[in-house]
Amino acid sequence: MEKDFGGFKGILIIGLGLIGGSLALGLKREGYKGKIYGYDLNENRVKTALELKAVDEGFNSLENIPWESVDLVVLSTPVKTFLDIAKTIKPFLNQDTVVSDVGSVKGDLVLKIHEVLKPHTFVGVHPIAGTEKEGIENAKPDLFKNARLILTPIGEDTEKVEKVEKLWKDLGSRTEVMDPHLHDFVFASVSHLPHAIAFSLVDSLITLSKESGIDLFKYPGGGFRDFTRIAASSPTIWKDIFLENKENLIHTLDTFLQSVQKLKDAIEKEDENKIIEILSESREKRLSID
Repeated sequence: MEKDFGGFKGILIIGLGLIGGSLALGLKREGYKGKIYGYDLNENRVKTALELKAVDEGFNSLENIPWESVDLVVLSTPVKTFLDIAKTIKPFLNQDTVVSDVGSVKGDLVLKIHEVLKPHTFVGVHPIAGTEKEGIENAKPDLFKNARLILTPIGEDTEKVEKVEKLWKDLGSRTEVMDPHLHDFVFASVSHLPHAIAFSLVDSLITLSKESGIDLFKYPGGGFRDFTRIAASSPTIWKDIFLENKENLIHTLDTFLQSVQKLKDAIEKEDENKIIEILSESREKRLSID
């Protein structure tokens, strides 16, 4: 099927970080022929985006953007900024302009943005891709290639949803439609919880280092490095994600603490059979992923 990237002629990416930058570079690499506009409050990010030729034009001011040429806006900033941005850009939007995002929280947030932007179409999107690094200088044109991508439409114009989906398919993503609230439970479990645990594990070693007077971070093994890699992620981005998906994350954290307590009890009781049972079940499930 021919790549037409949903037929969009002018794409504005608001937020030129890792994801926004990778989207721009990916579009360029895959042959997108339209205009790519970039907006960021950080002048250096706009400058870098232009130097990398990720965007055709870059802006620090919304008023200077050629809105008449924009038919798709992608929000690529921390999720807690989405609502305010939606309210701010609404007066600039053309009648048929579609607004989308690349945030990892949907749920009620999608419903609120949908209401704010009416009668414009909003299509929630979550590409399951990224790294612990920040900034457009770390952007990768192939970041979304073969990556799973979740769309969370809520009764929007079907044709426009299909256009957004086609854009991502042409970037090489494997798309799936999901209810926005189900999305938040799923990713609280498989993404937000692991990040919370990784941050907490590092925090535990900070405490143990102070308690023992030994800098435990001088002795990291491969397992520790692999397990805590995501704790190098942006605190601002993950603070917003944790708070926007608070209820689901608290539930998954409670479940995790129960699992830790179960293992702790088995170790305290020196219950070898129970320990083997817990470890074996976990090992088999982890192997099944691969």
